[in-house]
Amino acid sequence: MHSSRLACFAAATVAALGCATTGSTAAGPYEQSHVIVDAPGGRYDLLLTREQYLSSDTLTVSPKDAWPALVQTYAAFGVPLQGADKSRYMIATNYFHAHTSFAGERLSRWLECGSTLTGDIATTYEITLRFGSLLDTSVVGRTIVRTAVVATAIATGTGTTPVQCSSRGSLEKRIATLVASKSI
Repeated sequence: MHSSRLACFAAATVAALGCATTGSTAAGPYEQSHVIVDAPGGRYDLLLTREQYLSSDTLTVSPKDAWPALVQTYAAFGVPLQGADKSRYMIATNYFHAHTSFAGERLSRWLECGSTLTGDIATTYEITLRFGSLLDTSVVGRTIVRTAVVATAIATGTGTTPVQCSSRGSLEKRIATLVASKSI
């Protein structure tokens, strides 16, 4: 487990949903925000980009009950994990490749990558995807599932510049729903 990289990825989830932004730039479709996050385990200085979609869903279960359900949910996806940190309630996948579908759905359900003459990029290109979740314990008796998704698409076999994808929020919602159903 690469705890510091996992912590930064999960901390980015927290950062975009409530930390003070110290600087922000926007140039066309690409945006960056510089934030400093005080989180369990330390202070993180992060540079966030628009490609990273962040989601937050509140569950009426304790983090202690939600954690095993989150681990089971990630295991069911069958993708390589970068790590899981039970003490910080953080889990993240490594980057992995997907074609046409993921988790029983067409990739276009999860991602918006644009389109070409041949169709929706999310279902016709090779997708490189990574996601991670943090169980926020700041509300007593509840768990806030914060999930970040990062993805790019590239036409198979072309070597062209990758297309940045954004999340539609559906994968994050699926993760929260599965955690809630397995925590009961």
